[in-house]
Amino acid sequence: MFSARRHVRNVFTPLLANQRRHVLPSTRRTVVITKVLEDELKKTTPLAEELGATGLWRSSRQAGTDTRRANKQKKAVKPPKAERARVNIVSEDLCDDILDYIGPSLDRHRGCDLIDVYPGAGLWSRKLNDYLQPRSHILLDPDAEFYKPFTQPLLDRPGVTVVPKSGIIWKDLYSVLTPEHLPHQRIREDSEPQERNDTLLVVANLVFHPQKSYKTFDSIAPLVLHQFVDSIRTSTLFQRYGLVRMLVWTRCEEKSALLPKTSQRRRRGGLEAELACEWVREVVGRDGNDSSWFTRETALDIKVLTDVVKKMQASGTIPKGDRQSTTYKQGLEILNSNTNIILPGAEPPSFVRVFQSQLADLREANEQEEYTKGSSEYTILNHYKWRETWENKKHLRLFQLWRALEAVVNAHKQGKPAEVVKELEDSWNKLANSSSRGLMDEFMSYRDNLHLWQQDPPVLHWDRRIFEPLIMKPEEFFPNVPCALMDIQPKAVHPLLRETGPHSNRAADIFDLIVSALLRQSSMHLQKGLDGIWPGAADFILPRFSSLNIHEIGGMVNTLPMLPPMPRQLNARQWEQLLELWMEWPFKPEFHELVSRATEDMSDKYEEAIMGTNASGSLTDG
Repeated sequence: MFSARRHVRNVFTPLLANQRRHVLPSTRRTVVITKVLEDELKKTTPLAEELGATGLWRSSRQAGTDTRRANKQKKAVKPPKAERARVNIVSEDLCDDILDYIGPSLDRHRGCDLIDVYPGAGLWSRKLNDYLQPRSHILLDPDAEFYKPFTQPLLDRPGVTVVPKSGIIWKDLYSVLTPEHLPHQRIREDSEPQERNDTLLVVANLVFHPQKSYKTFDSIAPLVLHQFVDSIRTSTLFQRYGLVRMLVWTRCEEKSALLPKTSQRRRRGGLEAELACEWVREVVGRDGNDSSWFTRETALDIKVLTDVVKKMQASGTIPKGDRQSTTYKQGLEILNSNTNIILPGAEPPSFVRVFQSQLADLREANEQEEYTKGSSEYTILNHYKWRETWENKKHLRLFQLWRALEAVVNAHKQGKPAEVVKELEDSWNKLANSSSRGLMDEFMSYRDNLHLWQQDPPVLHWDRRIFEPLIMKPEEFFPNVPCALMDIQPKAVHPLLRETGPHSNRAADIFDLIVSALLRQSSMHLQKGLDGIWPGAADFILPRFSSLNIHEIGGMVNTLPMLPPMPRQLNARQWEQLLELWMEWPFKPEFHELVSRATEDMSDKYEEAIMGTNASGSLTDG
């Protein structure tokens, strides 16, 4: 039974195992970079050489040397006046490869108006201008004067103008969203249906190194990216002209909030993208896994990957050799081997762990020269063997729980007699009650990832992708920072999500509070979460929450005590229905009452954090 599975695992495991060597699995904390290192200033292209020659970018060691030299010579060093944390695209090959890759989807924007936020040296801007031939091209850059020697050839083209203002300060941005700069665009009325506007395209470079902080945020880029997406439902910023596509450069580690790849990382940013975007795609990224902390079972990742590769083959979207990701190559290898692809949930799951590649290396070395009993290698090898056995037993238990749950779900779907359903539910409850709490927590994550993928279409934008990202090299940017290009296509949102501000019923503002409260503890029973927002909410909403019970549209079994419906399981349509029911509730609180309660809750949690204890009196992990 496991022969095909073993082959797939042998092909796929080294891929993810190698990826994980480049991350720190022992910590969840984000490392905030505060200095530019010397080896991040490699100049591998003529444009990088020119940028380096300006003297704006210096490593911390170079800066110290220059300061000492200046003091010694008693001369003041006057650095160029510009933001030195900016990162520029400096590879023409990368730009050309991107346009070759997604060019067919960009063709509908030919002759459009192009708003270009933080173009910097302008290489990407020039390539887009060559391809799209826009009727107007507005560069928004507060450092326009510094970059003028680089952008002048572009500025000499008809229709290209530069505004020396920041495109991420809304007052500055709105100063160009006017008939003077966009004479061909028309602001849509709130009463008009939201429709796609292909005559306007927005591109932005939000990559800063070191990360640019803002108030309590370590990095301003995710905040701006969130506001770009939020503007879709409020029809603000560029979205006032219709549903406007956005191509946004960001740091690789800053895209996960908008494009989560597992249910565990699906938080508010991912939900908002599902509610407001037709797609969110990663066009360019780094080779390797984004996180070592959260993983999905290997069979699920393989199934999604091979489906994507099939789509790419059907559409002729084939990346160049040096732009092909390791996962893409592995997907091709699996398909070409004619291996039977295991359907996720059909066999005991497996998860790629760091120790697996280390165990394989130790076993290979031990076959060549047997380790001495009592040596450190011998001890580590035996420890890893024990862990492998333990994990296999755990995965078998997860599979037993999954199959028992599937039996209950199928009985509900098929309308089996009540006594049959009751017997299956009792069997599930007995199995669950005999499992440890830690195992059940793992099972719920395993179950949630399968639940989100099984829907049509899958809930995560990552699982809906139609191509694998192109692979970039850090040296194709200056400074040399791994960057990702995000392609964001807005869609019309639910009417209630557009009701915001004092001259509306405040449905969208209420929804923000509900989402914040429920996702704060996303694995909590939905009933408890709703009543925590306002007493009585669950009694009105849950009996009327029809989409929660229809399996074909993401519903789930609600009769198992250890598997209650949880906020993190809800898809976009279910969140929309939750809001509809809240607004129908005759006894719903006023908006100001909800705000007051939310403020009180946050004050209580802040006090608990300061005291270092949670409600049960145990130490918090911060």
